[in-house]
Amino acid sequence: MKMKRSIVSALIQDCHAKIQMAKMNVQIYLNYPVGVGDHPNIMETIQGQLDVISQNKDRLRVLESEFSEFND
Repeated sequence: MKMKRSIVSALIQDCHAKIQMAKMNVQIYLNYPVGVGDHPNIMETIQGQLDVISQNKDRLRVLESEFSEFND
């Protein structure tokens, strides 16, 4: 049971970390668009980061609803 709890906890932490990184990336793109030379299409790049946020929020919902018995 402890191993299952650890795995679910790690998955939840991973989702939170990916959401935070994507949010920071969006903030950088919004505040310093000229400093991001690798991304000529800023709108598309931001949409990609929003997809990362959405995907990980969905994963969190699944983890919290389907595996709540293993959540701390």
